[in-house]
Amino acid sequence: MAIIAVISNKGGVGKTSFALNAGYYLSKRSGGETLLMELDSSPGDFGPIFDIDSKKSLEMAVRFPENFSSYLKKVDNNLFALKGFANPFLAQNTGPESIKNLLSLIESQYGNIVIDTQTVFNRLLLDTCLIASRIFLVTDNCLESLSRVINLYEMLTLTYEIDKSRINLVVNKKRLTDYFKIWDYSKLTEVPVEGFIPYDKKFNKTLFMSNKNKLVKTKMYRQVGRIIENGFIQ
Repeated sequence: MAIIAVISNKGGVGKTSFALNAGYYLSKRSGGETLLMELDSSPGDFGPIFDIDSKKSLEMAVRFPENFSSYLKKVDNNLFALKGFANPFLAQNTGPESIKNLLSLIESQYGNIVIDTQTVFNRLLLDTCLIASRIFLVTDNCLESLSRVINLYEMLTLTYEIDKSRINLVVNKKRLTDYFKIWDYSKLTEVPVEGFIPYDKKFNKTLFMSNKNKLVKTKMYRQVGRIIENGFIQ
Protein backbone atom coordinates (compact mmCIF):
# COMPACT_ATOMS: atom_id res chain seq x y z
CA MET A 1 0.00 0.00 0.00
CA ALA A 2 1.27 3.48 -0.84
CA ILE A 3 0.08 7.00 -0.15
CA ILE A 4 1.42 9.21 -2.93
CA ALA A 5 1.29 13.01 -2.72
CA VAL A 6 1.69 15.01 -5.93
CA ILE A 7 2.74 18.56 -5.12
CA SER A 8 3.98 21.81 -6.67
CA ASN A 9 3.94 25.48 -5.71
CA LYS A 10 3.81 26.51 -9.39
CA GLY A 11 0.55 26.41 -11.30
CA GLY A 12 0.22 24.93 -14.78
CA VAL A 13 3.06 22.42 -14.47
CA GLY A 14 0.85 19.35 -14.93
CA LYS A 15 0.53 18.30 -11.29
CA THR A 16 -3.08 17.14 -11.64
CA SER A 17 -2.30 15.39 -14.92
CA PHE A 18 0.51 13.48 -13.20
CA ALA A 19 -1.77 12.49 -10.32
CA LEU A 20 -4.56 11.31 -12.63
CA ASN A 21 -2.19 9.24 -14.74
CA ALA A 22 -0.52 7.76 -11.67
CA GLY A 23 -3.86 6.77 -10.19
CA TYR A 24 -5.11 5.21 -13.41
CA TYR A 25 -1.83 3.39 -13.97
CA LEU A 26 -1.78 1.96 -10.44
CA SER A 27 -5.38 0.80 -10.71
CA LYS A 28 -4.42 -1.20 -13.82
CA ARG A 29 -1.03 -2.40 -12.60
CA SER A 30 -1.92 -3.64 -9.14
CA GLY A 31 -5.35 -5.09 -9.78
CA GLY A 32 -6.40 -3.64 -6.42
CA GLU A 33 -8.59 -0.64 -5.79
CA THR A 34 -6.94 2.78 -6.07
CA LEU A 35 -8.28 6.08 -4.79
CA LEU A 36 -7.64 9.48 -6.33
CA MET A 37 -8.08 12.11 -3.61
CA GLU A 38 -8.19 15.82 -4.35
CA LEU A 39 -7.02 18.34 -1.74
CA ASP A 40 -7.43 21.31 -4.05
CA SER A 41 -10.07 23.79 -2.87
CA SER A 42 -9.50 26.47 -5.48
CA PRO A 43 -11.73 24.64 -6.77
CA GLY A 44 -9.99 21.65 -8.29
CA ASP A 45 -10.47 19.72 -11.51
CA PHE A 46 -11.97 16.46 -10.26
CA GLY A 47 -15.55 17.72 -10.24
CA PRO A 48 -15.77 18.67 -13.93
CA ILE A 49 -13.43 15.92 -15.18
CA PHE A 50 -15.33 13.09 -13.48
CA ASP A 51 -18.74 14.80 -13.31
CA ILE A 52 -18.94 14.40 -9.54
CA ASP A 53 -22.06 15.54 -7.71
CA SER A 54 -21.47 18.68 -5.64
CA LYS A 55 -22.79 16.87 -2.55
CA LYS A 56 -19.98 14.32 -2.77
CA SER A 57 -16.74 15.84 -1.55
CA LEU A 58 -13.84 15.56 0.82
CA GLU A 59 -15.67 17.90 3.17
CA MET A 60 -18.40 15.31 3.74
CA ALA A 61 -15.91 12.45 4.00
CA VAL A 62 -14.00 14.32 6.72
CA ARG A 63 -17.21 15.08 8.61
CA PHE A 64 -18.46 11.48 8.36
CA PRO A 65 -15.32 9.34 7.89
CA GLU A 66 -17.03 6.04 8.69
CA ASN A 67 -19.23 6.61 5.63
CA PHE A 68 -16.45 7.91 3.36
CA SER A 69 -17.31 5.42 0.60
CA SER A 70 -20.65 7.18 0.14
CA TYR A 71 -18.80 10.26 -1.13
CA LEU A 72 -16.60 8.52 -3.68
CA LYS A 73 -17.30 8.12 -7.37
CA LYS A 74 -16.22 5.05 -9.30
CA VAL A 75 -14.56 6.35 -12.45
CA ASP A 76 -13.13 3.08 -13.81
CA ASN A 77 -12.56 -0.53 -12.82
CA ASN A 78 -10.63 -0.43 -9.51
CA LEU A 79 -10.39 3.38 -9.64
CA PHE A 80 -12.36 5.78 -7.43
CA ALA A 81 -12.23 9.57 -7.04
CA LEU A 82 -12.89 11.85 -4.07
CA LYS A 83 -13.47 15.48 -5.01
CA GLY A 84 -11.84 18.21 -2.91
CA PHE A 85 -13.36 20.85 -0.67
CA ALA A 86 -15.76 23.24 -2.34
CA ASN A 87 -15.07 25.87 0.31
CA PRO A 88 -11.42 26.92 0.87
CA PHE A 89 -12.23 28.24 4.37
CA LEU A 90 -13.41 24.80 5.44
CA ALA A 91 -10.22 23.31 4.03
CA GLN A 92 -8.13 25.69 6.14
CA ASN A 93 -10.02 24.67 9.27
CA THR A 94 -9.49 20.96 8.74
CA GLY A 95 -7.02 19.69 11.31
CA PRO A 96 -4.32 17.06 10.72
CA GLU A 97 -6.09 14.50 12.89
CA SER A 98 -9.16 14.65 10.64
CA ILE A 99 -7.11 13.80 7.55
CA LYS A 100 -5.14 11.11 9.39
CA ASN A 101 -8.34 9.53 10.65
CA LEU A 102 -9.89 9.51 7.20
CA LEU A 103 -6.77 8.08 5.54
CA SER A 104 -6.49 5.32 8.13
CA LEU A 105 -10.01 4.19 7.23
CA ILE A 106 -9.36 4.47 3.49
CA GLU A 107 -6.11 2.50 3.76
CA SER A 108 -8.00 -0.55 4.99
CA GLN A 109 -9.85 -0.80 1.66
CA TYR A 110 -7.60 0.75 -0.99
CA GLY A 111 -4.23 -0.54 -2.10
CA ASN A 112 -3.00 2.86 -3.25
CA ILE A 113 -4.03 6.44 -2.56
CA VAL A 114 -2.89 9.21 -4.91
CA ILE A 115 -3.40 12.71 -3.50
CA ASP A 116 -3.55 15.73 -5.79
CA THR A 117 -2.82 18.94 -3.89
CA GLN A 118 -3.16 22.66 -4.58
CA THR A 119 -0.32 25.05 -5.31
CA VAL A 120 -0.70 27.13 -2.13
CA PHE A 121 1.49 25.93 0.72
CA ASN A 122 -0.74 25.57 3.77
CA ARG A 123 -1.26 23.32 6.77
CA LEU A 124 -3.32 20.83 4.79
CA LEU A 125 -0.55 20.41 2.20
CA LEU A 126 2.07 20.01 4.94
CA ASP A 127 -0.01 17.42 6.78
CA THR A 128 -0.38 15.48 3.55
CA CYS A 129 3.38 15.49 2.94
CA LEU A 130 4.02 14.31 6.50
CA ILE A 131 1.69 11.36 5.98
CA ALA A 132 2.66 10.38 2.41
CA SER A 133 5.02 7.48 1.78
CA ARG A 134 6.16 9.04 -1.52
CA ILE A 135 6.07 12.66 -2.67
CA PHE A 136 6.37 13.65 -6.32
CA LEU A 137 7.37 17.30 -6.71
CA VAL A 138 6.37 18.44 -10.21
CA THR A 139 7.93 21.26 -12.21
CA ASP A 140 7.95 22.20 -15.86
CA ASN A 141 11.09 22.85 -17.83
CA CYS A 142 11.84 26.47 -16.98
CA LEU A 143 14.15 28.17 -14.51
CA GLU A 144 11.37 30.06 -12.69
CA SER A 145 9.40 26.91 -11.98
CA LEU A 146 12.48 24.95 -10.96
CA SER A 147 13.56 27.71 -8.57
CA ARG A 148 10.15 27.73 -6.90
CA VAL A 149 9.93 23.97 -6.40
CA ILE A 150 13.49 23.84 -5.04
CA ASN A 151 12.45 26.41 -2.43
CA LEU A 152 9.50 24.19 -1.53
CA TYR A 153 11.79 21.15 -1.34
CA GLU A 154 14.16 22.97 1.02
CA MET A 155 11.26 24.10 3.20
CA LEU A 156 9.91 20.57 3.50
CA THR A 157 13.27 18.94 4.21
CA LEU A 158 14.98 21.62 6.32
CA THR A 159 12.14 23.32 8.17
CA TYR A 160 9.80 20.36 8.57
CA GLU A 161 12.45 17.60 8.43
CA ILE A 162 10.72 15.42 5.87
CA ASP A 163 13.08 12.65 4.76
CA LYS A 164 14.69 13.61 1.45
CA SER A 165 14.42 10.02 0.20
CA ARG A 166 10.62 10.40 0.10
CA ILE A 167 10.69 13.37 -2.29
CA ASN A 168 11.35 12.98 -6.00
CA LEU A 169 11.45 15.70 -8.65
CA VAL A 170 9.56 15.19 -11.90
CA VAL A 171 10.16 17.55 -14.83
CA ASN A 172 7.11 17.81 -17.10
CA LYS A 173 6.61 19.23 -20.61
CA LYS A 174 10.20 18.61 -21.71
CA ARG A 175 10.81 19.57 -25.33
CA LEU A 176 13.80 18.48 -27.40
CA THR A 177 14.35 22.09 -28.47
CA ASP A 178 14.40 23.49 -24.93
CA TYR A 179 17.47 25.56 -24.11
CA PHE A 180 17.36 24.26 -20.54
CA LYS A 181 18.82 20.76 -20.90
CA ILE A 182 18.53 17.69 -18.71
CA TRP A 183 22.10 17.85 -17.43
CA ASP A 184 21.55 21.42 -16.26
CA TYR A 185 19.37 20.12 -13.44
CA SER A 186 22.23 18.26 -11.81
CA LYS A 187 24.20 21.52 -11.74
CA LEU A 188 21.42 23.58 -10.20
CA THR A 189 19.95 21.31 -7.56
CA GLU A 190 20.62 18.38 -5.27
CA VAL A 191 17.02 17.24 -5.61
CA PRO A 192 16.98 13.82 -7.28
CA VAL A 193 15.34 14.07 -10.72
CA GLU A 194 13.38 10.84 -11.07
CA GLY A 195 11.80 11.45 -14.43
CA PHE A 196 11.34 13.72 -17.42
CA ILE A 197 7.97 13.75 -19.15
CA PRO A 198 8.03 14.96 -22.77
CA TYR A 199 5.59 17.59 -23.93
CA ASP A 200 2.61 15.75 -25.40
CA LYS A 201 0.13 17.78 -27.44
CA LYS A 202 -2.09 14.69 -27.76
CA PHE A 203 -2.69 14.50 -24.01
CA ASN A 204 -5.80 16.07 -22.52
CA LYS A 205 -7.30 15.49 -19.08
CA THR A 206 -10.74 14.88 -20.61
CA LEU A 207 -9.41 11.59 -22.04
CA PHE A 208 -9.93 10.04 -18.59
CA MET A 209 -13.65 10.00 -19.21
CA SER A 210 -13.91 10.22 -22.99
CA ASN A 211 -11.31 7.84 -24.43
CA LYS A 212 -9.10 5.74 -22.14
CA ASN A 213 -7.83 3.69 -25.10
CA LYS A 214 -6.35 6.88 -26.50
CA LEU A 215 -5.13 7.94 -23.05
CA VAL A 216 -2.90 4.89 -22.54
CA LYS A 217 -1.15 5.59 -25.85
CA THR A 218 -0.07 9.10 -24.86
CA LYS A 219 3.53 9.91 -23.94
CA MET A 220 2.28 11.36 -20.67
CA TYR A 221 0.64 8.15 -19.51
CA ARG A 222 3.49 5.90 -20.61
CA GLN A 223 6.18 8.03 -18.95
CA VAL A 224 4.26 8.40 -15.68
CA GLY A 225 3.97 4.61 -15.67
CA ARG A 226 7.73 4.27 -16.08
CA ILE A 227 8.35 6.68 -13.21
CA ILE A 228 5.97 4.74 -10.97
CA GLU A 229 7.61 1.45 -11.92
CA ASN A 230 11.14 2.75 -11.37
CA GLY A 231 11.48 1.12 -7.99
CA PHE A 232 9.24 3.48 -6.02
CA ILE A 233 6.01 1.56 -5.65
CA GLN A 234 6.31 -2.04 -4.53
